[in-house]
Amino acid sequence: MRTAVVVALTAIVATAVIVTSVLVFSQTEADDGSVEIQPLTAFATRAEQARALPASWVEGLDRSDDGETLLLACSDVDGDGVLSAADRPEFATLAVGLDPALACTRPGRSADYYAGTPSDVRIYNCDAVPPPALIVAVGSAGSDLLDPSSGESMGVLQIVNDLQSEAHDAGLATLPILSVSAIFGADPPQRSLELFLSQEVARRLEEMPCLRAVILGHSHGGATVTAVTAALDPAYANRTYGVLIDRTTALYDRPETEYPRSIPLLNVYQLNEGWHGIALNRPNVYDIDQSYERAPIAPSDEGGGRIAQVSHKTLDDSPGVQRLVVDAVMTWLAPD
Repeated sequence: MRTAVVVALTAIVATAVIVTSVLVFSQTEADDGSVEIQPLTAFATRAEQARALPASWVEGLDRSDDGETLLLACSDVDGDGVLSAADRPEFATLAVGLDPALACTRPGRSADYYAGTPSDVRIYNCDAVPPPALIVAVGSAGSDLLDPSSGESMGVLQIVNDLQSEAHDAGLATLPILSVSAIFGADPPQRSLELFLSQEVARRLEEMPCLRAVILGHSHGGATVTAVTAALDPAYANRTYGVLIDRTTALYDRPETEYPRSIPLLNVYQLNEGWHGIALNRPNVYDIDQSYERAPIAPSDEGGGRIAQVSHKTLDDSPGVQRLVVDAVMTWLAPD
């Protein structure tokens, strides 16, 4: 039996996206001449990390984990069944209706929104070079910030950690916002989250004129990203970057078709099963099919465990996809 190391170097150049990734595999030739391609230790170690779920999304953050975690529907302090500025100033002009049978039913056990703190308060200001960045991560419909046991969109959390780490090394301060793709108990849930998040990101960009925003989402979270970036596009096109990971609107609460005209989007998808993202074929979108990538099977499927070809649930868990996203975002944030 003979083993060799194979290195594949892929350079991807497109409008607003320049990505270089190195993939290292072990190629084993058996006595019968057959060849097996297996990832080396670095891949296996990352896959093992993906299986180790934290107690919550916030506890899974490597930094900026002392912010505010919310079940947004529980913010209805005046009890009128509507989230508005009378409840929290962050709701501003919104009037989000709540379903009384579903709103605020699991306080302390469920959360749909988290706003972190600056990774380095000393350089989270407009005197800093490079200027700071807001990292907004939106999970899929199956995610809950206080209950990650299903493993849904946990790869998105890993991307946030990697981005904050590399930004720190580049002398760039970041602040994370974590969200699921709906306001639990709102009516309608997904559209309400789109409106809230669009307003919240715009508020932060307005308050800090140098701040950039990276908005990334998996599955329904990808639909959130396109809606939010479409809303931000007229005023903040040169300060916003979006990442879609197997974006889908299947079972979404509306036919969400808004897209930004100028904000660059990285659209990563897979075609291995019936439920998947698609190429968007838009001038400001870089589409890339990552069907060949591999990741651990999700805990909600067969109990998880073994490494297999990516699926809709696990595309964000692939170390290759995570590297692709981090490289693209860091190229945009710190091109020099």
